[in-house]
Amino acid sequence: MTRPYFPLVVAVGAFSLIPGPADAAGSISGQGSTFVANFLEQCKADATKAGGPSVTYQATGSGAGRSGYIEGTVDFAASDVPFSTAEKPKADTKPYVYVPIVAGGVAVIYNVPGVTNLTLSGPTLGKIFTGKIVSWNDKLIAAENPGLRLPKLVVRVVVRSDSSGTSNVFSNYLSKAASNEWTKGATSTFPVPAVVGIGQKGSDGVGNYVAGPQGKGSITYAEVSFARERKLSVAKIVNAAGKPVLPDAAAVTESIAESPVAKDNVIAADPLAKGAAVYPIVAVAYLIVPQKSLKATELTSFTTSVLGPCQAKATSLGYAPLPKSVVAIATKALGSVKKG
Repeated sequence: MTRPYFPLVVAVGAFSLIPGPADAAGSISGQGSTFVANFLEQCKADATKAGGPSVTYQATGSGAGRSGYIEGTVDFAASDVPFSTAEKPKADTKPYVYVPIVAGGVAVIYNVPGVTNLTLSGPTLGKIFTGKIVSWNDKLIAAENPGLRLPKLVVRVVVRSDSSGTSNVFSNYLSKAASNEWTKGATSTFPVPAVVGIGQKGSDGVGNYVAGPQGKGSITYAEVSFARERKLSVAKIVNAAGKPVLPDAAAVTESIAESPVAKDNVIAADPLAKGAAVYPIVAVAYLIVPQKSLKATELTSFTTSVLGPCQAKATSLGYAPLPKSVVAIATKALGSVKKG
């Protein structure tokens, strides 16, 4: 069943001019991850309806969200990855906590006429996203999909053109599961493959391209909810146990449950986790919340609702709720946020 679509809040010039922190009592502003945008849209609507603060969230990408926090143009940021080594010196001058809020599978989304049940391994994805496989009837894809009729159609690789936590998670997966093909490591700025590559901004951008009239033969990576909205096909990915798995909530939650939580609340989902039910490409979204803020009450109220009632909405939105143990860690971290 196709879930309701919750449009992103985009003001005029939203991607070039970000408003400063909200001044009115009972309102907060944030920006960042497009991966988590659909979840936050639902959460903020529910929080406001329940008497919580008014929340403005702009899906500008994880990198832009972290920059917005550093520059002080928003009350909070959302990101799928922590601050980079280069960002930390400036970020650390404004003490913050990472609060994990939801998980999700980074889906491999494709538009190939007549093909709806595709399976892909890490090495094959590595060849596709480096431009080494250029046709959908390539022998490697065919070998992983016996009996599936694959067309002689050019592969169009669509990647994020902006600094993206989703790109970081996906490229980290490739660096582990396709190390012979992908040698660039984890990167938030995904290189566009020569000849077959196309760059688009945001999860909305890549999703719209693949779904559009120009998207025939295309493949991309994004949160599964963007595929659901556009009625696009999602590939099964072969995990480290050799099992093809879809990015459903149970498979993502299983991955998080097997992953260690660092002291700063960052969860490193292992692309090579051995569980047979594990989906291997998993992102955890965080709110980056200042430890001292004049908006501490509003920030705490909203984030508490995200960690509470909104978790029950995650699965229907294409995400995975956090395990209770992680919610407890996130709630404890939120307790360090004070007014000031």
